[in-house]
Order: sequence, then C-alpha cells, then structure tokens
Amino acid sequence: MDGQYAHIERRRQGPKRSDASRDAILQAVRDELADNGWRSFSVDNVARRARASKQTIYKWWPSIGALCVDASLCLIQDRPVEINRIEDHLAHIIWPLEQALHSTKDTYVLRAALLAAADDEKAGEELRQWVKTEIRTPLRMVLADLSNRKTIHRDWDIDSIMDALLGPFWNRLFIMNSPIPRGFSAELATQVFKKLKR
Repeated sequence: MDGQYAHIERRRQGPKRSDASRDAILQAVRDELADNGWRSFSVDNVARRARASKQTIYKWWPSIGALCVDASLCLIQDRPVEINRIEDHLAHIIWPLEQALHSTKDTYVLRAALLAAADDEKAGEELRQWVKTEIRTPLRMVLADLSNRKTIHRDWDIDSIMDALLGPFWNRLFIMNSPIPRGFSAELATQVFKKLKR
C-alpha cells in the first residue's frame, strides 16, 4: 500500500485486542455477574477487577450486554466427538449446555447473560446468532440426516424440537434456580427421540 494511505488503513483496522487483557476482562465480567447479577452489573467493578480501562471495554464490545453474553458463552465447551446411540446425535447438540451448567457459579453467570440478552438489543443479537450457529443449524442437519435414513418421521418441526430440547434448560435456570444434573442431555434426547421415531 502507498505510504500516504497507510494511516487510513490503520484507522480502519481499529484497536488490536490484547489476548491477555481480553481474557482478564471476560473473567472479571463472569465474576461480576456471579456476584451481582445483570441488574446490578458494574463496569467500574469489571475494570477494577481486570485492571483495564473502561474506555477499552467500551471500545472492544458494542454494548455492555453483548460483553456479558460474550463472557458467558466462553463457559460453553466444544462437543465430544464420540457418538454411540442414534439418539445421542440429539444429545450431542445440547451436551455443551449441560456441561456449562454443572456449577452453581456458572449457572448464575449464564442466567444473568440471558437477562442481558433480553434487555439489550446487541446482546440479544449475539445470543441468537450463537443459538443459530451452535444449536439450530447442527440440529437441523442431524434431523435431516435421521429422516433421510428413515429413522425418524419426516414431518418434524424444528421450532417444536428446539422447545423440547432447550425448554427444560431454561426451566432449570429461571424457575428451579438449580444447576443441571449430569445425564440431563441424554435423558432429554431420549424423550424427544421417542416422539420423533417412526
């Protein structure tokens, strides 16, 4: 690039995040959500915990709600590779949520992030995109594959299946206010699979 335009390109690229600083901020957000929840969330506390400036936080995230969602989604692990039973294909989709919601602290964090997503437009967009990418699209592919194999009936409705698989998680989070027990995903998947089976 011509030297006279290099400064324009640098401005377009924006600030480069320091991985260590970003990780410290996200951890501080999780600690703040666990201690004070979304309604009493304090950016000042986060900046103090992470030893970062508020200016940096506002520059790196489009909104405080989006920051909270970003921090909470870091708790959700990758899916295991091994799948044994046919119904495990369904459990495979929701297993990361089960893993993330074993501990009381992480349950508080994720609950607070869902409230942030309900209140904040940018946070809601980020959460919906995550659900689409990590749950809805993989689920649609699994269901299409199972119906092509004539293992389940073809007239399934993805929104109804999403409700059946995710609804119990939201019930545990908001109504029962309790962590998710181990094996929860497999049990849910078995119930849903029975209804879909040909």
